[in-house]
Amino acid sequence: MVPVIWYLLNLLALPVIGFAVLVWLYLRSAEMPALRRAHARAAFYMSILGAVLIFSGVAGFWLAFGNTGNFWTGAIVWAIVLHTSFVLWGMIALAQAIGDKPPYFPRRFV
Repeated sequence: MVPVIWYLLNLLALPVIGFAVLVWLYLRSAEMPALRRAHARAAFYMSILGAVLIFSGVAGFWLAFGNTGNFWTGAIVWAIVLHTSFVLWGMIALAQAIGDKPPYFPRRFV
């Protein structure tokens, strides 16, 4: 449960500190039980994936529109939709962790 809580803290309250703890948990995941290792690795990879998708999407809007109203509208909608999606993924992963079940996604880390 701890890795998923830090994933959500990374998204909602403590972005830099939360990610640093996730990196630390990921690096120590070899010592963890299999279920906790799966959640730690999934949280780490989903944090990386979320950052890449959000920033690349915003950069794509910048390249397409420059500093215009279209850029700001598209970038804000893109960032909000993706951020909310990753928070919802974290809430589902937390429910899975509380229930002692592996994360639904990504499956290959289980």
